[in-house]
Amino acid sequence: MLKGTGNPKLDGNVEDAFDLIDRLAKSEKVRQSIIRHAFRYFLGRNETLSDSKTLIDADRAYVDNEGSFDEVIVSLLTSDSFIYRKRNSRD
Repeated sequence: MLKGTGNPKLDGNVEDAFDLIDRLAKSEKVRQSIIRHAFRYFLGRNETLSDSKTLIDADRAYVDNEGSFDEVIVSLLTSDSFIYRKRNSRD
């Protein structure tokens, strides 16, 4: 049973693992979560409010390029959030 997606078309009984994968792949929340985790990985920090444009652009890159994760990475690594990132005070 899948519930809590915020999308009644996705919630419901799941037939098998492939059905679950298909449903999660259609979820906007799952997509945005993956992009947020990619941001955290590649930038080495949690996102802040000032990073909202970067996250929106990465999401748009994914959607506009038929689910290309490569385009998400390019979008993140060419963003102002990455280019103008502050040096970690522990470095």
